[in-house]
Amino acid sequence: MIRIMKSISCVLICIILFGCATNQNNIKLTTDQDTLRNLSAGSVIGYSQNETSLWLGIPYAKAPINDLRWRSPKLIDSWDGIYKATEFGEACTQIGSTFGDPTAIVGSVHGSEDCLYLNIFAPKDITSDEKLPVMFWIHGGSNTIGTSSLYDPSILATSQRLIVVTINYRLGMFGWFIHPSIKKMSLDPEDQSGNYGTLDQIAALKWVQSNIHQFGGDKNNVTIFGESAGGHNAYALMFSPLTTGLFHKVISQSGSTKTSTLNEMINYYDDLESPGNKSSSKEVMNQLLVADERALNRDGAIIIQESMSDSRIYDYLKSKTKEQIIQTYYNNLDEKDYMHHVINDGFVLPENGMDFANTEKLREIPIILGTNRDEMKLFLAFDPEFTSQKFSMTFIKNQDFYDISSEYGSRGWKVAAVDKPASELVKSGNQRVYGYRFDWDEEPKLLMMDFAKILGAAHAIEIPFVMGGLKLGGLEEYMFDKNNITAATRLSETMMSYWSEFAYRGNPNRGRDEDQIEWRAWSRESDEDTFVIFDTPSDGGIRMSKKASSYKSLVEELLLDSRIPNDDMRCEFLQKALDANWVVDKKILNSGLCKNFH
Repeated sequence: MIRIMKSISCVLICIILFGCATNQNNIKLTTDQDTLRNLSAGSVIGYSQNETSLWLGIPYAKAPINDLRWRSPKLIDSWDGIYKATEFGEACTQIGSTFGDPTAIVGSVHGSEDCLYLNIFAPKDITSDEKLPVMFWIHGGSNTIGTSSLYDPSILATSQRLIVVTINYRLGMFGWFIHPSIKKMSLDPEDQSGNYGTLDQIAALKWVQSNIHQFGGDKNNVTIFGESAGGHNAYALMFSPLTTGLFHKVISQSGSTKTSTLNEMINYYDDLESPGNKSSSKEVMNQLLVADERALNRDGAIIIQESMSDSRIYDYLKSKTKEQIIQTYYNNLDEKDYMHHVINDGFVLPENGMDFANTEKLREIPIILGTNRDEMKLFLAFDPEFTSQKFSMTFIKNQDFYDISSEYGSRGWKVAAVDKPASELVKSGNQRVYGYRFDWDEEPKLLMMDFAKILGAAHAIEIPFVMGGLKLGGLEEYMFDKNNITAATRLSETMMSYWSEFAYRGNPNRGRDEDQIEWRAWSRESDEDTFVIFDTPSDGGIRMSKKASSYKSLVEELLLDSRIPNDDMRCEFLQKALDANWVVDKKILNSGLCKNFH
């Protein structure tokens, strides 16, 4: 993943991931007296832009610095005077990348630990008696990078008459980190949990409950939605026992359901009984000790760490600067552990993780869950096994190999994020489960690159369609042209209509104007429609589909796929499937052509 981040061109990344960014630098920010609001912590004033009222950079918790590092978020202090909410708060601490924030210096330690701020977008003409649905956006970025300032939901808010809240939350080592010394030095189970990024999101939801009525929002009608890591976090909030009453509906776009155990997050990687990740807290402590030259190597660091008291370790960890922590972590990063998953701590998240089949709480929560048809192409496009990079351009080495690899990887992602949880939710009694797949792949050619083939319906491509307007920070000309803009705009309007109707009523149905096809709930029956496909009329349009899969059916298809030229390649695909945490029947692995895999 780090290799991919370093090699990707800035232009392409901005097109894909950050095209929905608010172009704040081009806006003359003057406060608008009509945006003056009285909140629980004090008065705040925002500004107006076109038909939207905006409040940016409102603090929702105390800065988690010094003694509050690796502690649950604390209630914000009241302020005197009027807080000017016209600029986004700083991004949370992360390694600088064009993925996370195009304003960052790539490879630098970017952002601040003082980052717990949120933003509000609302129709300018809200009347005093309106209570609009609230949509609460959680940004993606593997829970290690990203920031709320990259997203502009103004058109979604104004065209659909919604209140949209976007937030920053602690990332990476500051958001999901648990060392035994941290657990021992606190009596508060929230402080002991390690799920500080999750707790930040919960604190922001509590802020919404206390204050959103001041902006015309209905605290009793809150929909959380997020993409990638944001979709993962939306799932986590569903499972947390601490979120009861804080939201009422969920949309997970390309979200992961994988979690981390306490042992994985804490133990040494060579622990014989329960090995941890190579980036576990004890391993990070080892790396810091070596970086400080207090130990010559890992073995020496283990001896020192085991001799230190909990209070000394905790004080040592708090004494390190954000630069020391981030740089040490990335210098020793195992790329498989790049994603920071929520932790099964037994308090913020259940010890058994995200078990959709056996969770009573989830039966009454309406949910939309979906993926993009070509999720993996974003990542394969910059993998040297599949492509070459010349003059900041991407060239596919073997289109068939590229497409097949993406197909199985993307379908496996859909099984994990949509088909499996949706089926289990329906079996448990939830009758308001709605699946989708985003198929739009009509990008034009740029120079010698055909983006329709390189990216297609890749990871994150749906975001500007959901946010509305298809504005891509000035780079929309590379993704949209006169041949596709009309159909793409219509598709965006339709998706916003479904998303908002779901926010209003918990059922996307036929959209806000009731003029779309009916988006029916996920069916328990294999021969009935299960999910909707989003595409333009030239590629089949918006339609319902029965093509749900399981890990078993995917493996069976893979082993029989005549497009794969030989068994070595077939088994290589299967090995990659295992690396991606497909649940594969051991009988398949121990017999037949792939019997040598374990």
